[in-house]
Amino acid sequence: MITRQLHRCYPEIEAIMSLSVGERLLSVKIPLLQILRNRTRSPNLRKPAIPHWHRAVVLKLTEPQYIDPAESLHPAETCMKRAKAKIKTTEVNPFEWILAQEFREKIENAKLVAIFHELPMTAASLFAARVQLNKINLVYLKHNNNIMKLALTGTKYEALLSLYQSDTVTFVGDQPSVAKLLKLEKRIPGLLLLGGVVEGRFMSLDNLKQYAALPSLQTLHGQLVGILGSPAQYLSQNLDHHQDPQEAGFVHQVGPQVKTLW
Repeated sequence: MITRQLHRCYPEIEAIMSLSVGERLLSVKIPLLQILRNRTRSPNLRKPAIPHWHRAVVLKLTEPQYIDPAESLHPAETCMKRAKAKIKTTEVNPFEWILAQEFREKIENAKLVAIFHELPMTAASLFAARVQLNKINLVYLKHNNNIMKLALTGTKYEALLSLYQSDTVTFVGDQPSVAKLLKLEKRIPGLLLLGGVVEGRFMSLDNLKQYAALPSLQTLHGQLVGILGSPAQYLSQNLDHHQDPQEAGFVHQVGPQVKTLW
């Protein structure tokens, strides 16, 4: 009797044993839905999209109504580890001093210094941006903020330390090609121009745009020469104003013979 039951259940037992352990314990389900991205453009990091109305209402309602005393402070100043770091006396790495001196020399010898904030981007995108800026003779420089403090503290470029608070990169050039820099900056979404130095003068982004709108130095020289020469030309015209009609009337009365004498 038992052997007959075993023969009847043998196909079912063989089918169960043919399955793997995962297939016997867990059932595999194929998802019926698949999320696809319909947008073809990459997200704009400079101008984020406006949130939905319901989300905007929730964000507005959840804003804190009290004034946080640490809101205007930089996160580095509110860090609890900063007090402990002040107590510890750390020695400066000699290699960092060398890098700081090299960076200071390049800043002092350059006619154009552009400081960018580096947004999240891939290494390939950063390399493509460096290639575009290298076409207008801008050299790529990047160091950590500690080296920036060593290089700029106590110099006339100390005001630039306010820009080196996060991930920043620096480009230096021998020519003040500000107009070309602003045109290329619009094509590079991963780099955001913060400010710079043009021929030893610190400029914000608005100042750089005003500087780019100015005419070239040769055009200004020509305008200055024209302004300086206009009084002499005006004086010469006034002196010859009465002389020319008298000469023409004299020649007309005396005759063409006197004209040949002149």
